[in-house]
Amino acid sequence: LLPYTLRRKMIQFYLQRFSKNTQDHMAYTIFELISPASLNNVFGLAQNELAVVREPNFKLIQKHQENLVFYYGMFDMWAPLNCLRKLRKNVPEVKFHIADSDVSHTFMFGSCRKVARKTVQLLTDDLPYDMTNLLPNVDEVKAAAAEQDYDFCED
Repeated sequence: LLPYTLRRKMIQFYLQRFSKNTQDHMAYTIFELISPASLNNVFGLAQNELAVVREPNFKLIQKHQENLVFYYGMFDMWAPLNCLRKLRKNVPEVKFHIADSDVSHTFMFGSCRKVARKTVQLLTDDLPYDMTNLLPNVDEVKAAAAEQDYDFCED
């Protein structure tokens, strides 16, 4: 692979250029995860997905649609809105939400709080009974994360 300093500079450049809200630990984590073994796994999964996953299983989605909500990004090139149109054509009653225009596919680098709030809302809106008592206490989660030296995104 490339020399240590060059790899680190490339990661920092990418994060500064393409991510709105990066933190030092993100660059460090990405740097630590880039290895020949992890890259081999990433490319292997991508190759498999591109070869095997051609079309969604619309029959399966139709069967379980009452338990599904699809969340699309407005400008997501990995799963563009034409995928949603195809889904709606095949499963007209499927539930979906389109994210705000500032939420990218890599939402964890700039919109994680927004996506987390929307996810909780989408998961709890249509429930037949109140499940808020099952959601974790935010202060407890933050305290546990602090003990593990994790940082929450600041968006």
